[in-house]
Amino acid sequence: MNVKANTASFVPELWAPELMENRTNNLVMLNLINHQYEAQLMQKGDTVHIEKMDEFTTQDIDETVGLTVTAATVSEDTITIDKYVGFAKAYQDVISKQSAYELRAPIVERGGRALATAIDNYILSKWDGVAAGNKPAAIASLTFASLINAHTLLDQANVPEDDRFLVVNGVGRGDLRQIAEFTMYDKTGEAGLVKGKKGLVGEIYGTPVYVTNSVVTDTGAYKFILAHREAFAAAVQIKPEIEYDRDIVKKADIITGSTLLGAKVLRDDHAVIISRTV
Repeated sequence: MNVKANTASFVPELWAPELMENRTNNLVMLNLINHQYEAQLMQKGDTVHIEKMDEFTTQDIDETVGLTVTAATVSEDTITIDKYVGFAKAYQDVISKQSAYELRAPIVERGGRALATAIDNYILSKWDGVAAGNKPAAIASLTFASLINAHTLLDQANVPEDDRFLVVNGVGRGDLRQIAEFTMYDKTGEAGLVKGKKGLVGEIYGTPVYVTNSVVTDTGAYKFILAHREAFAAAVQIKPEIEYDRDIVKKADIITGSTLLGAKVLRDDHAVIISRTV
């Protein structure tokens, strides 16, 4: 609109009454994996030691000498608490007084999401610990056949069918939408189930599908994960927490947040990395 220079001051500039909502990522991983071991770390320590015993095999019994006695094979795995992240934001009194917006609530909200995102990112970064044989060559797009092949790898390792899940990003979801067997919950009358489960968008081959754009991109491919709950383990020693303080010199309110955790692949044959080219 054209406004003459000598009347421009009569045309007000308007400010929206609320801060713009950010488009945020779905945060899914922590609730999908095993984090039963963190209880041992609530008081002290930085490492959880997990003892494992191999499965047994049988032997033919010699009628003369009987059975041969062998020792059970026991090994140990560990989860080390090694990821300490946080944020710190401040806003001065002058901003608090003069701003048209209430700032504390959106800072806390965004800070909480940042901590949750850091947890998701860290767990997903452990994808490389999956067994080499469960990392097939990259494919151009997700297909029903590629998912069946991934499930077959889990079946061969006697991985239970319960508690399996598939994690993809927006690109992977686009591939799934072109597969007839992919069932979206809004098409099945089960949309209410999604409300309590972040990132849950449907299922394929009886496996729930979760979408998060925290999926790792490595060597030109997205690293989608088909896994069982026991494949990954995490221990969050300091739950995401928000703290407030006052800087009397800078005349500012300070809001900080932090979380402390460890994560790793515990059962490397209980997950398949489906590489989908970018």
